[in-house]
Amino acid sequence: MTTPKRTTREIDCVVVGGGAAGLSAAVNMGIMRRSVLLVDERDRFMWAHKIHNYLGFPDGIPAVEIRRLGWRHAAKFGVEMLIGHVATATAEGDRFRIRIERLPEGGAWGGTPSVPRDAEMASMFGEVAADGPMEILARTVILATGVFGHFPDFPGRDQCVGKSLFWCIHCDGHESVDRVVGVVGHDEDAVSTALDLLIFTPKVSIVAGRPEGFDVPASRLADLTANGIAAHACAVAEYENRDGQMQTLVLDDPKRTRIPVEHVYSVRRTMAANGLAKQLGVQLNELGQIVVTSEQHTNVPGIFAAGDATDLHDHQVSAAVHEGNQAACGANWVLYTPAQRGPGNE
Repeated sequence: MTTPKRTTREIDCVVVGGGAAGLSAAVNMGIMRRSVLLVDERDRFMWAHKIHNYLGFPDGIPAVEIRRLGWRHAAKFGVEMLIGHVATATAEGDRFRIRIERLPEGGAWGGTPSVPRDAEMASMFGEVAADGPMEILARTVILATGVFGHFPDFPGRDQCVGKSLFWCIHCDGHESVDRVVGVVGHDEDAVSTALDLLIFTPKVSIVAGRPEGFDVPASRLADLTANGIAAHACAVAEYENRDGQMQTLVLDDPKRTRIPVEHVYSVRRTMAANGLAKQLGVQLNELGQIVVTSEQHTNVPGIFAAGDATDLHDHQVSAAVHEGNQAACGANWVLYTPAQRGPGNE
């Protein structure tokens, strides 16, 4: 594995983001014998999240293990892997100048228990850390930058994610069979999640998670009541937890009501990590998500996007893998010669 150099050089593709979408894109570009640099800041795969709906893993598979298998796969096909921060990206003719800087000590996920093991495993597969500013000229770029904001910030949060704190019942609902579950969220998505959880457990309550209460019609609150779901129109003062286990939601009401829980589902609008997309003039929708076609093309030729940062945006690992593959197919097509593209596709 060749360590990326500081000097400016040209490569076929820079993939930004080392989650499922980014790794899938990098692997598929590597398979097509393209020169690929995967730049990763360590993402939410650092959480102790187990995936139960990924085909071929009937007992579930930890997200960190998917990541490790992805590194191994990428390394096999010559992908260079770098821990660093893509600070700027600008177009220069039909190339893109990518400036990469050292990741701050610990990175965004420095407090997560999985980080030391993640770093150890990554180095085994050739990942290195950016040791100073470097610039790359990329012929194509794949943005797999993900999202922010799944969960409220509270002490012990990162240890709870994937063990007793979740966001997606399609991925995690199976974990909550017969558990005492609390949903935190104020909108229709939260109400729907609470009602849908009845498939797994009858012991469900919901807290708005904000002082303003719920933002749904009275008829939806009536649906909650009719189905035995207690609704609390207030904020959460404390998320009590211990060793990764959620224990109590302490409500921000006059009585400081305490709701015992085993699992909590946080339902809140996430924000796409779209800073690089903005720099490159990539179109965003009204929610800030990257607008892509079904083949992951953005409005800027040579730039593709995949995963949760896009407007397809469904937070499924299986979907992210597919989107990364599609983005790689598109980027690889850009790199073909006119003869390879064939008549009429010059």
